[in-house]
Amino acid sequence: MSVQGAEPVSHWPRIWIAFLAGCIAAFQIGKTAASLALIIDELALSLFEAGLIVSLFTLVGALLGAGFGLVSDRLGHLRTACAGLAISAVGSLLGAQSDGFGLLLATRLLEGFGFILAIVALPSLISRSAAAPDRPLAMGLWGAFMPAGIGASMLITPLLVELHGWRGLWNDVGIVMLSWCLLLALVFRGDRGASASTPAVRDIVGNALRTGPLLLVGGFVCYSALYQPVTAFFPTLLVTDRGLALGSAAYLGALVAMANVFGNVGAGWLIGRGIAPTRLLLFAFVAMGIFGALVFAPFTSPVVKTLCGIAFSACGGLYPGTAFALAPRFAAQPSHIALMSGLLLQGAGIGQTLGPLLVGSLVEQGGSWSWAGLEVGLMAAIGFACAALLRKRV
Repeated sequence: MSVQGAEPVSHWPRIWIAFLAGCIAAFQIGKTAASLALIIDELALSLFEAGLIVSLFTLVGALLGAGFGLVSDRLGHLRTACAGLAISAVGSLLGAQSDGFGLLLATRLLEGFGFILAIVALPSLISRSAAAPDRPLAMGLWGAFMPAGIGASMLITPLLVELHGWRGLWNDVGIVMLSWCLLLALVFRGDRGASASTPAVRDIVGNALRTGPLLLVGGFVCYSALYQPVTAFFPTLLVTDRGLALGSAAYLGALVAMANVFGNVGAGWLIGRGIAPTRLLLFAFVAMGIFGALVFAPFTSPVVKTLCGIAFSACGGLYPGTAFALAPRFAAQPSHIALMSGLLLQGAGIGQTLGPLLVGSLVEQGGSWSWAGLEVGLMAAIGFACAALLRKRV
């Protein structure tokens, strides 16, 4: 269909270009995994400083997701998405010139601001490019942008680092983002993305802060607090608890992280075929609770842990895929989807921050990875409760 929704046909080239814009933006997160050791050595960073370089994206999303979504709804989604990609690209290009921690941290902050601006606006472009029957599938596809982008970067960036170092990698990411920004502007040209009417900000925010949207966001906090520590600690778990080589563990960890894509896309496909969204949400938390506990269980072998990790990630992907598919239902009107997306990303940022902290503390205090099962069980139970309460409001 047209961007304004005048024709009942989905414009899949636009949908894919917007989705890939999100994947490319997610390279800003994944690129650090392949180059952090080199950066620490070259710039003489402490582990604390290195942690700040890695976690700054999470902090920006946790604090500013909803606010940036509101800005996008007011200023126009195409304009905001392009501005976000450009700002993040400039941050990456400037970061390549860093000669110390201060400048690198400042440029990572700039990258994070641009990243959040882009990814709160892109879902609205996707939603308006999809006909109603295809919208759940399109929004489910969007939910996969983070694992797809990070997973792809984990495979590509080591080759680029080996080719011309971490500074070259930073430049590569910046150039690709600027190029995709131009492509996005050309493909969606003429799309203002603003609604014909502009309700008061308090009315827009009031609609987003109803019980239904808040339960969806609360579930996203729990989902992220489950997914982030399992995928982040999985290679370390295999190395320290089962004695696998680091290279093999990293490869298996990438498989676990990327399995999430199948759940995201599957969610949209299942909703489009009449499966109730809340059933998918409930199933996601049950599956994540069971498979997550088995990942950290002391009696499971590396093979079983890997299979359970893949199942955990794939089934867990049903939550973001379903949540983004439900976002248009909770928006006051289609042009306000960015605020709902921002709220979901804010919930994700909070969960990504809390989850690893809780798991790390439990394992450190208990002296065994099995203690992480407590965090898995707690977050799965709270998430299940949010989904159960949401059932009456969808």
